[in-house]
Amino acid sequence: MEINECVKECLSCPRPRCETGCPVHNEICSFIKCLKEEDLDAASKILYNVNTFPELTSRLCDCDRQCQGHCVKGIKSNPVQIQRIERYISDHRKFPYKPLPSNGKKIALIGAGVACLSAAIRLRENGYEVDVYEQYDQIGGAIYSGIPSYRFDKSILTTIQKNLEDMNVTFYFHQQVGKDITLEELLEKYDRILIGIGAQVENKYGLEGNGYLAGLSLLYDLNVKEMHSTYKEKYHRAIVWGGGNVAMDCARSLIRIMDDVTVLYRRSEQEMPANQSEIKDAKNEGVIFALLENIQSLNLDEEGNVVGARCVKMELGEPDESGRRSPHVIEGSEYDIPCDLVVAAIGQKVDLSPLGEISIQKTHETSIPNVYLAGDAYFGPGTVASAIRDGQDCAKEIMDSFK
Repeated sequence: MEINECVKECLSCPRPRCETGCPVHNEICSFIKCLKEEDLDAASKILYNVNTFPELTSRLCDCDRQCQGHCVKGIKSNPVQIQRIERYISDHRKFPYKPLPSNGKKIALIGAGVACLSAAIRLRENGYEVDVYEQYDQIGGAIYSGIPSYRFDKSILTTIQKNLEDMNVTFYFHQQVGKDITLEELLEKYDRILIGIGAQVENKYGLEGNGYLAGLSLLYDLNVKEMHSTYKEKYHRAIVWGGGNVAMDCARSLIRIMDDVTVLYRRSEQEMPANQSEIKDAKNEGVIFALLENIQSLNLDEEGNVVGARCVKMELGEPDESGRRSPHVIEGSEYDIPCDLVVAAIGQKVDLSPLGEISIQKTHETSIPNVYLAGDAYFGPGTVASAIRDGQDCAKEIMDSFK
């Protein structure tokens, strides 16, 4: 379907459900209306005014559960292809943001993930000087280290970095705050500090063994360190434990270097939080799905190497706080799955301890004066769109603090 045909599909609803399903609160009907009138400039202005990085959301958002999943047309037929329309606009319009001359206020951003990058744009648009401290050698945070290149073209991050540098944002790479430079040193140099280091600590549920890894660690090894040949030689049968996007990225990465990969998830497919398109692609690529099953322990040989997983069957009960039906163990259903690699993709949490004693006080402010939190570091693991929105919200809060 051509883009003009996609645009014509929109019903221009007076109360657009698609916008309520968008974490960034994109003004979807408005920019589609502009495209209907063949005014790409106006459409671009509306989109970028709300969403600092449509080039990211149009490629990484779970549109089936967010904007397109709320489209009224999707009730009886196919929804409007909103994500494709958004990508078309971002692909056909250059970066629109311009910095104001310096107002003399300096802001340090810790972490070059999406929340901090989004905040950097809003701050520079208003004349604040912005320096970004990043422990890796690239921007993007979990997008850079965690999302495989077959799913996302990392050259987009290079373009974003250049655009930000053109706005006079300065990046300091290989700088881990708390190790290479202290928070106290930054507080002496800057008027405000924004921490956006993500939810970087992975849950492993106390299990240990050679061949037992956390999901983001595996993805870092493959995406950044390019250790594909090492994994291919060392491991031959893998279990990916979890049902989110990290689990799908791990499974789809592993199926490219070994023949036997199983995703093991304690609920049914309906409750899986991963993008539906990612689940479908994983199945098409040969990943096996073991649903309503869970890992209880790891089977190790005398040298501590993983040789299998002790698993148990599950059944679903009443919905829990997340709205998904809670899983319960079926007594007497234990069994073993042979494997030499188990990847735990069962969630992350925030650890601010390397930066000192920090806690949230109100909104994005912390217990340390002039220090703020944003993105996953603030609200826990979330979506790309949520991080973009939160970075903008935090930037506004920082700017308001000077009034």
